[in-house]
Amino acid sequence: MTAALRAEAATWLREHAPRFEPAGPGPLSPFEVVDEAEEPALVELARRWQRHKFEAGWAALSLPPELGGRGLSRADDVMFTDEEARFHVPTHVLEVTTRMVLPTLVHWSPEKRASIEGIISGRDMWCQLFSEPDAGSDLAALRTRATRRTDGTWTVTGQKVWTSWAHLAQRGYLLARTGADGHGGLTAFELDMAAPGVSIRRIRQATGASTFNEVFLDQVPLPAEAPIGPVGQGWAVAMTTLMNERLAVGADQIPYDELRAEAVRRGLLNQPDVAAALGALRARRIVLEQLRQQMVRSVRRGGDPGPEGSAAKLFLAESVFEAARFARRLVGGDLVVDDRWSRLALAWPGIKNAGGTDEIQKTIIANRILGLPKEP
Repeated sequence: MTAALRAEAATWLREHAPRFEPAGPGPLSPFEVVDEAEEPALVELARRWQRHKFEAGWAALSLPPELGGRGLSRADDVMFTDEEARFHVPTHVLEVTTRMVLPTLVHWSPEKRASIEGIISGRDMWCQLFSEPDAGSDLAALRTRATRRTDGTWTVTGQKVWTSWAHLAQRGYLLARTGADGHGGLTAFELDMAAPGVSIRRIRQATGASTFNEVFLDQVPLPAEAPIGPVGQGWAVAMTTLMNERLAVGADQIPYDELRAEAVRRGLLNQPDVAAALGALRARRIVLEQLRQQMVRSVRRGGDPGPEGSAAKLFLAESVFEAARFARRLVGGDLVVDDRWSRLALAWPGIKNAGGTDEIQKTIIANRILGLPKEP
């Protein structure tokens, strides 16, 4: 993004974004806790904001004009997202939709123009149907099976878990087995979440939120054009998704500014242990930003975010833990009655699992960065 375009984006955001910010302070927890009765309104606000960006030409800068974009670079998309993050607009609600599904569709199935337009216009919200009860982060162990009929259509049977916002999503991005065990037998699909045979059960989290779901698929029919990318190439399609997911790892997920303000409010900022802990968290934010910029440079060169994204994800999980542990020390017994801080303390373990467990990230780092031999 040129300096002029970045300045234009910043000016536009200052004028328009505040109208789409939910009332009250932003969440400290990476997993926002929303009252169930307020969820539809939050989702609708997120979709209206996406529609507003679309109509103003800011929704997907890297897409070609015929798909609703400006034909710029993916790095321009990332830089706009960085400017947008300065505001409390509810982009996290559509994070799977816009940051993970959209680039996957554009890369593997650009012919799905209606689906792409549905995303960038805010019409459709997607959920990601990857994890399963017996597979977790091991995508090669998936058991949900899609069977092709003689007329070219499909039926899917299986179960997915930890699916964010599935209960309010219109579309699903499904990874299912279409062949033999292992990486080579997987195919990605587009799923209508209102199709017969789809049932959803919400999961209550430790924070009190219930944005996660179990999704049960019982002979769900899919049209012949449902695959995303070639049949049997689901592993490669999923890797495109997961590499783009790493771009969502940001230093702002460490609540340094809020912790420092809390230390000031309590008159503890000058205590050596408090100052040292804040300094360490500030350093972690700098490291995370450098890792992210390395991924952005890869995108700017025309590539995908590389395996350094796994290092960023692993470091983020450690950093959120350190922030939560420091918050417990800083706030003390008030943690019990202060919802914002208690939710941070309760939510940090989820970061270790969301988007791939720590163990999976370490394996990727070992194999793809350090060049170590794969486990037998």
